Amino acid sequence: MTKNKKSFFVFLQFFYILFCSFFCFSQETAIKGLYSYTLDNGLSLFVAENHAVPLAYIEIAVKCGAFTQTEQTQGLFHLYEHMMFKGNSLHKDAASVNSALGDLGVAQWNGSTGIECVNYYFTIPSEKLEQGLNFWNAAIRTPKLNAKELENEKKVVLAEIESNFSNQSWLIENNKNSLMFPDAEWKLNPSGTAETVQNATVSQLKKIQKRFYIPNNSALFVGGDVNPDEVFLLVNKIFGSWKKRANPFEEKKSNPDKIVQFSKTPLEKPLFCVIPFDRISKDIAQIEVSYRGPDCFFEKNDTYTADVLANLISNPTGLYKQSLAADPLLFVPDPSYAWGGYYTRKTCGELSFGIMVQNPQMSLAERAEYFQSGISEIVHNIAMQIDENQMDFLIRRVEDSRIIESQTAQGLLETLRFWWTVADSSYYFSYIENLKCVNAQMLEDFNYKYLVGKNPLVTVIVNPEVYQAIKEDFKQRGFTAWEF
Repeated sequence: MTKNKKSFFVFLQFFYILFCSFFCFSQETAIKGLYSYTLDNGLSLFVAENHAVPLAYIEIAVKCGAFTQTEQTQGLFHLYEHMMFKGNSLHKDAASVNSALGDLGVAQWNGSTGIECVNYYFTIPSEKLEQGLNFWNAAIRTPKLNAKELENEKKVVLAEIESNFSNQSWLIENNKNSLMFPDAEWKLNPSGTAETVQNATVSQLKKIQKRFYIPNNSALFVGGDVNPDEVFLLVNKIFGSWKKRANPFEEKKSNPDKIVQFSKTPLEKPLFCVIPFDRISKDIAQIEVSYRGPDCFFEKNDTYTADVLANLISNPTGLYKQSLAADPLLFVPDPSYAWGGYYTRKTCGELSFGIMVQNPQMSLAERAEYFQSGISEIVHNIAMQIDENQMDFLIRRVEDSRIIESQTAQGLLETLRFWWTVADSSYYFSYIENLKCVNAQMLEDFNYKYLVGKNPLVTVIVNPEVYQAIKEDFKQRGFTAWEF
């Protein structure tokens, strides 16, 4: 073979590799300007192209957090997140990391630990895209997890935990979670406990790294002034050698950390609680009713129905808000003071229904009981009256929100990351079509599955002075008082 022919053959091989890389792994999604790739090691890559400004947003996310905690590890995922910025194979310590971030021109950078996800992100000049990817590659794959740095960072995390316990709103929410999910309330508290954090070891953090910080449990989100296929080539070059490991959520009999499905009736009976809260007016009180709802890990199909219901009850002119405002026994000022919600989660789904009422001195405990007793009937009436126009309005609202989210690459990618975290990217891409499939019978079935005959948690939040005046009434009706 002549030299020229050999060179041409090498060129053809190179072209073929590129062709296969692009067309075997890339996929233009249903969202304009958004592209999806999957590396051989399982790492997901999503690229949002938007050349409005010469900046690039990079985020790396890992599916872990509070929902992967056990009673023995609660708070360790949060602590691990803090250690990501304390040195790695490229940058020997925290000072070197900060220097590298400065060299990259990073204006804002951070990490966060949530219920379903730990994520890290920054925005850099688009011309430094490769350097930015190299930074995150070293941080995610080769953190130093130095024992001395760990002891220093424990103090920071412990201060955050202490701050939570001085926040009355956080305490209220934490108490609610403990009652709604008594088997594992820590799965909704990323902060963890002071004792667990104080006793944390480097060995424990390395176990987290080995099990969860793997390419087939992670995703990269890159957006802004970038070329999608060029991003893929860079990511494949930089992250392609990251070794794939066993799926951390694979069901095994011997797996003590496996995800468990919570009971749809976590409470033995309806639980009524009253909470004196000094930041609420004497002229009004809040009543909220919470039920165990569906989640994406075990009951994904029901989450679409839950979202349709949540959208219907949030409609200002809809049956839910209008009927509550018109009820003479509740004293709801107007429809805007009634709400309901469902927050999609991988585990521990929750449905909530709430109202603000006037004249809290008058029969407040009785009104709370009355409100709770009528919720399933209202949902039944909504199911019976839903029509094509209501569904069309709902779908338009969802579509409009997507248009708003897509105005910036970062906004689009943050939304996508949320759905990738709690379910998967296909959930997001097929979301609207699945909403369109929800009908009246599905709403009625949902009502019986999650509301009718199920025991709720009812909480009443009232000004402390008002509470003292009507305290005996709450006591006689069996309300438990939360006083912080």
